[in-house]
Amino acid sequence: MYKRKERLNLIRKRVDQYGEVAVKDLALFLQVTPETVRKDLETLEYDKLITRTHGGAVKYNHINKEKSYANKWQKQSNVKERIAKKAASQIQSGEIVVIDGGTTTGRIPQYLNDIIQTTIITNSLKIANELNRAIEEQRIQGEIIMLAGKTNTEQDVVKGHLTNELLQRFKFDKAFISCGSFDKNDCYEFDLEEAHVSQIMIQQSQLSYLLADSSKRDARASYRISEFSEIDYMISDYAKPQDMEHFNHKSWLQI
Repeated sequence: MYKRKERLNLIRKRVDQYGEVAVKDLALFLQVTPETVRKDLETLEYDKLITRTHGGAVKYNHINKEKSYANKWQKQSNVKERIAKKAASQIQSGEIVVIDGGTTTGRIPQYLNDIIQTTIITNSLKIANELNRAIEEQRIQGEIIMLAGKTNTEQDVVKGHLTNELLQRFKFDKAFISCGSFDKNDCYEFDLEEAHVSQIMIQQSQLSYLLADSSKRDARASYRISEFSEIDYMISDYAKPQDMEHFNHKSWLQI
C-alpha cells in the first residue's frame, strides 16, 4: 500500500508520461479506491500540478490557461457584436436551438426578436438570464432550458458528466458554438470538459454554426472541439482563407 505522498508523486509521473490518465486505471495501479484517487487528484489540481477531467486528469498547462469570462467579454467586442447579430438572424420560430457559453455566443440573446414557439437550451448562466429577459420583454416566446452540471465560476458555465448526459437526450435543429482557437482543419477550446460539451452540441444538431473572430486563428487553445467537416457554417469577420477548404461561399458567413 502506497503512502499518500508516494501516490501523489506516482500520479504526477503517470500524467507526465501519458498526458492523460483515468481514475479507474490509477485506482488499479495504486491499489486504492477510486474515491481515494479523486481526492489525490483534487490535491494535485489545487497545487496546479494537473488538471482534472471527467474520469481522470491531464497535464496542467499554465500557458494555455483561459482568461476569465469578464476579461474575454471585452476583447474584440465590436466584432463579437456583429458576429452575434448575424448568428441571431439564423434562428427561426419553432426551432430547438442550443447555445454554448462563449463571449460571442453570449451576445446572441440581445439580437433575438419576433421569435415564437422556440426552445433554447444552454449551459451558460449568463445566456439563460439574457434569454429570460428577452421573454420578459416579449421579444421572444418559448422555453429556456438551463442545463445542469458542475459550475465553472470563471466562465459562468456548467460542464461535466451530468451536462453531457442531458445534452445527449436532445435533438437540436441548430447549435451555435464558440471556440478558443481554430486552424485550417479544427476548432479548439481551453478547457477539456467545455470542449466536450460543445462537441456533443454539434453531434446532436442538424446544423451547426461556429462563431469565431479573426483573433482566434492559430491561437493557443489545447483541446479539440471538432473537425470542420462536422461544422456546417462559420460566422467570422474576415474573408475565407484559401486553406480552409471545407467551407465555400455559402457556408462561410462573413459579417
